[in-house]
Amino acid sequence: MINCDQEAEIIATRLDPLFTAQWHCQYRIDVVNNQYGSAFNFFLDIRRKNHRERSIPLHTVHTTELAVLEKVVGALKTHTQLSLNFVNFGRVRWPESHRWIR
Repeated sequence: MINCDQEAEIIATRLDPLFTAQWHCQYRIDVVNNQYGSAFNFFLDIRRKNHRERSIPLHTVHTTELAVLEKVVGALKTHTQLSLNFVNFGRVRWPESHRWIR
């Protein structure tokens, strides 16, 4: 059984040292549905003006259950206000809130 709060805490502890508020810099968390690895991957995407975009791996949640992912994302949203970008999810809804995953 996966502890959703513990997974979100791991992501948050890895995120905090990487997030340094800078001028002309955009931060975003990418949540990628890894269909071949049966997991969800979390990355920190950093875009600076006149620099290349960087994508830093934060954590991998080894499950394919959307209910678990929804709880992890909800716990992560209480820690940070960064934008979340969902990749490779297609037209799927969250199991509990029934909203589209975007």
